Amino acid sequence: MRFEPQKLEIPSDNPWAASAFKLQETGERLTNLVKQAEGPAVISLTAPWGTGKTSFLDMWTVSLRSQGAKVVKFSAWEVDYTHDALVALIQELSGQLTDDDDESNSIEKIKKKGGDLLQHIAPLAVKVLTSGLVDIHGIDELSEKLVEKKLADHENAKLSAAGFRDSLRNYAKKLEEQENGFPLVIIVDELDRCRPNYAVELLESIKHFFNVDGVVFVMGVDIDQLGETIKGHYGQGYDGHRYLNKFFHLQLKLPEPDLHAFCHYTITRLGMADLFEGRGLANTARNSFSTDFIARLAISYELSLREIERLLLEAGAVYTANTNLAPMLSRAILWLLVQKQRDPKFFESLLNQNVTAEDAWGTVGHRAPLIFRESQGEEANFRAILTLLLEGQSGLSRLHRRSKELVEEDNAPQTQVTYWSSVLSAATDFVNKNHRSNYMDIVGATLGLLGYRPASDAAPYGH
Repeated sequence: MRFEPQKLEIPSDNPWAASAFKLQETGERLTNLVKQAEGPAVISLTAPWGTGKTSFLDMWTVSLRSQGAKVVKFSAWEVDYTHDALVALIQELSGQLTDDDDESNSIEKIKKKGGDLLQHIAPLAVKVLTSGLVDIHGIDELSEKLVEKKLADHENAKLSAAGFRDSLRNYAKKLEEQENGFPLVIIVDELDRCRPNYAVELLESIKHFFNVDGVVFVMGVDIDQLGETIKGHYGQGYDGHRYLNKFFHLQLKLPEPDLHAFCHYTITRLGMADLFEGRGLANTARNSFSTDFIARLAISYELSLREIERLLLEAGAVYTANTNLAPMLSRAILWLLVQKQRDPKFFESLLNQNVTAEDAWGTVGHRAPLIFRESQGEEANFRAILTLLLEGQSGLSRLHRRSKELVEEDNAPQTQVTYWSSVLSAATDFVNKNHRSNYMDIVGATLGLLGYRPASDAAPYGH
């Protein structure tokens, strides 16, 4: 198995083939929208962290370039170490654009004007341009020469900004006059992961220096997180979402991913298909790492794509590290690993058998219809295995007796009889096999590799 998914290979002739999801239609709609944009435009493409924004933007970038569009793409988070958002943006622009035998040398002019802009835009000048005010408090204390220099710097900054915008506008106009008719597309990813001051500086730089006809920004963000970032910069009383509503001309949302497709895709990318199928774990309906079960588990516990990837990686590590681990425990182990992500303290208690099977099941109950597709047989099997895992053979025997009593109870409702008959059947199957091993000790020892201690020898329910 791999410990990191293979790098996404995006073929230029069919970029959407790299996706685990059906994203081509979304990409084509966004392309049509951008291509028809008139004047400057700033568009947000929002989705929570870990839901595939970056992969989508990577594929869309390749798709745009294959159609002849000029695209600049960069991750704001990867360059926020520069401490100067405008420098980073102009550097990316200069580094990724080429003239393509343009005799007017438009790109070289952008680079030159960008250099002039960076030379003259000092922090004070940026403040002046973004506020429209010159702070002259205490001017009497300044020398006439210093005042003149500040005013000259301010004028040079204005001229440099105007020159940069003009060069950018001329270049974009040439692009739109070409046969494909694309504007200049600048894609910014992961701005919501940047330091608050850096994120604000980048947004303000886009507003003041890149707001020209023929330039379209598409920014992949978690809009809620970015709103909190803005608030973190200006103070808790500031309305970050109102700021963003004014900044973005249009806010779009990436469609919800197909989790079934993603699970299958990730198992393959992590090189775990052979591991699971070779152990018989993908072929038995009740005892498998099936993508269907994983997807239902993920939906029920609202796992992000990154959390699903982590879940599969840890499950693969558990079974790779312990070749003797019973396949029947696979779904219970997946459920345990979900608790590890969602509630580490509860997970620790489960691992050390400090939680009864009944109490553990109480946390599953309301999710059961979704997790088990309303299949009483599948649900009953899981309940029996969870009992065996947490309370050993003696706990399983207690579940068997209780199920039998509830099934044979006088005047018992049919729904009760039906449900507990399924539990009784599953419990009987496991009781007859007479499992002597304390499986949680085995599971705990293996999960200890993930940073958690194995179950105690004195666990109250383990036998």
